[in-house]
Amino acid sequence: MDTRSGLGAAKAPVGEGGVVTLAVAGVEGVPATGVTAVILNVTATNPTTSSYVSVFPSGTTRTSASNLNFTAGQTIPNLVVVPVVNGRVSFYNNAGSVDLIADITGYFSK
Repeated sequence: MDTRSGLGAAKAPVGEGGVVTLAVAGVEGVPATGVTAVILNVTATNPTTSSYVSVFPSGTTRTSASNLNFTAGQTIPNLVVVPVVNGRVSFYNNAGSVDLIADITGYFSK
């Protein structure tokens, strides 16, 4: 996923309180069924203010946990392991706007 180019998500920064959902099952070598979690390298770039991103199973209630913290103008990655629900994961941005990049590095299956 890259919100700068529209790869896997809309071509637009994720705004304050915004959520972007990414299909991971059946994509780039990840099986279409039986995936329980994915390992992602998530990068925040071009943030307008200090904020955080939470990555969580799509369609579930987001917890208050932060997976990636950043300051205005910073580009920073973090490795995240997140459960998969209905083949998707979601990304929440707390404040300002930020471009997000996510690369699948592995997965867990049943």
